[in-house]
Amino acid sequence: MLHITGSSESGPLRDDACAYAVAFEEWLATRPAALEAAAHPIASYEQRVAATSALMRVLYDEGWARYGWPEQLGGLGGDIVHRAVMWEALARHGLLSMAVYEHLEVLAPTLAALGNPALMARLLPRFLSGTETWSQGFSEPDAGSDLASARTRAVARDGGWAITGRKIWTSWSRYATWCLVLARTGTTESRHRGLTAFVVDLRHPGVEVRPIVQANGTDELAEVTFDEVPVDAERLVGEIGGGWRVAMHILAHERGTYGWFRHNFLQREVLDNLSLGAPEGDTLLGNALLDLAAIRSSSFAGVRAHAADSVLGPRAAFVKLMLAASEQAVNDWVLASDPDLAVGVQDDHVAVNRQEYLFSRIVTVYGGSQQMQLDTIAKQILRLP
Repeated sequence: MLHITGSSESGPLRDDACAYAVAFEEWLATRPAALEAAAHPIASYEQRVAATSALMRVLYDEGWARYGWPEQLGGLGGDIVHRAVMWEALARHGLLSMAVYEHLEVLAPTLAALGNPALMARLLPRFLSGTETWSQGFSEPDAGSDLASARTRAVARDGGWAITGRKIWTSWSRYATWCLVLARTGTTESRHRGLTAFVVDLRHPGVEVRPIVQANGTDELAEVTFDEVPVDAERLVGEIGGGWRVAMHILAHERGTYGWFRHNFLQREVLDNLSLGAPEGDTLLGNALLDLAAIRSSSFAGVRAHAADSVLGPRAAFVKLMLAASEQAVNDWVLASDPDLAVGVQDDHVAVNRQEYLFSRIVTVYGGSQQMQLDTIAKQILRLP
């Protein structure tokens, strides 16, 4: 078994993602016990999170999960390509999802780039190691798609801030330790220019997390209220009034590079259900495979852009649209392959397939609706009136 814990071994793998891929593949071939425990359908979301967290701990201790992150933040260097390699290989070896660690590729790049370096040096290793996880507090009951109208307020107090307000659809708050919260430090009329991003401890008195059970039975989302919750000045992300920049940085990943990480698990879903396929579903399967090929190509372009310190910008809207199409195409085929999915025997495989199918119905909404992505393409790329 290859252990990558010392600086003498980290250099070659840090500088060469291909060498990292080969070494990681050799380690995975030993079938570590934590991977075996996580790489099968787990109907209970709480148990799925626990199994994935245990795997993250092993990946961190062995060094694999530290590649692709800055050394000053507890990583071993390298870039997003290392992370793309790691999750692609894990999916190929049977892991069915990233679970709460999707936020490693949605929130963590922004925290690393714009967060307080000293704070992130303490908190990011806990995230990478599966010790503590994060949620995203953007949407509110009266500010969903119109994020600039957010009303949760942060008031300067005692060298820091006090946050009061309510967030909804906050992904992973049921399982999270920390929440990246977008709060208003300016007037309501200042719209996006009056927003600021903060790191909030969900364990603090004054925070209440109420899980929201979705139609698929999981509690991925939650409603979170903040009542005069104190936040130290070091937990500011970006600048005062710079919350919109933070939000756009996050959305560039959620709509762009995240497509790479998610599509690997859609491919895993196809492989795990091939035995169910019937000839009459071949057209749907073909559509799904074509959509997966498209998202694989477009999302890796985003990975390469990020590795080169560039961004996709409005082109990320294409990736978001193609990921939603892939998600629905794969699950349309799964349903066609198993028409009794809604009423079948509730073993873990069927239960997870059912969860995935029902989740796929909402993918044209989260992270910016399909209509918003089309509007972005029309205005910012095609320059239509």
